[in-house]
Amino acid sequence: MKWKTTITELIGCKYPILSGAFAKLDNTKLVTAISKTGGCGVLTGSYFKREEKFRNALLEIKNNTNNAFAVNFSPFTPIGFQKDLSEMFLQKLKIAEEERVKTIITAGPRCEDFGKKIKDYGMNWIHKVTTMKHAIFGEKLGPDALILTGLEGGGLKNPKQNTFLINMVNAERLLKTPIIASGGISSGKGMLMALIAGAQAVHLCTAFLATKESPIADNWKQNIIDADCFDPELIKKICHFESDQPKASPFSLAAGPINKIISVEELVNDIIIEAESLLKNLGFQDNLIDFTKK
Repeated sequence: MKWKTTITELIGCKYPILSGAFAKLDNTKLVTAISKTGGCGVLTGSYFKREEKFRNALLEIKNNTNNAFAVNFSPFTPIGFQKDLSEMFLQKLKIAEEERVKTIITAGPRCEDFGKKIKDYGMNWIHKVTTMKHAIFGEKLGPDALILTGLEGGGLKNPKQNTFLINMVNAERLLKTPIIASGGISSGKGMLMALIAGAQAVHLCTAFLATKESPIADNWKQNIIDADCFDPELIKKICHFESDQPKASPFSLAAGPINKIISVEELVNDIIIEAESLLKNLGFQDNLIDFTKK
């Protein structure tokens, strides 16, 4: 079956699956593997201190796949408030443009000037947010799409986050910009649920961290596999009920369905096979699965 959504059309990927940006935990091998399978791998541009190493990473990915990939920039302070920081990010963006990277993902405060520069270069701009308030504000800045992360997700969490399902119900009501759903998604059922609820793609993080190509230590991968998503202590850590301040979580509630270390190709194929099987069981017979908004 052929998958078609606003995001697959925008990015040029085969499947509506994007990876997260994992700071120093992603690498060219993982990004390339995700893109090769038809998803969209994402390289963390903020991690590279030297421009030469950043360019070399882009070249390595391009030398190993012709498929689409993206670069993430996640400043902890607003770009433009610190001259050195602003120049560093803008120079890296210029390098990405020179190497013909098509899609840039941002996360962090006050990205409007940086986003405008992305659009000036003719690149796609996707902005990542964690709350509906930030999504509504972010939409006004003019990105091509928004990644909206649910409470079930890992990484830096906001105490005002809502769940993936509530996000999607309200995104349809409050937003016009295409949404990429994030938070606890690691299976074909999860992806299909997101698309049926109105998302145009899904954003997987923990699931890709547990793959063979991921650079994290094997014992960390095993911890993801061994995690019990019904464990009250794990739920408390991920959903941070005891905190009224943002804090980081090492992985998400997606850990539940992940039961062994497999390759990126196996993971993506499993997701697509499960989703297509579900559609066929529901009587869907077309060769084109079209979720684009009319």
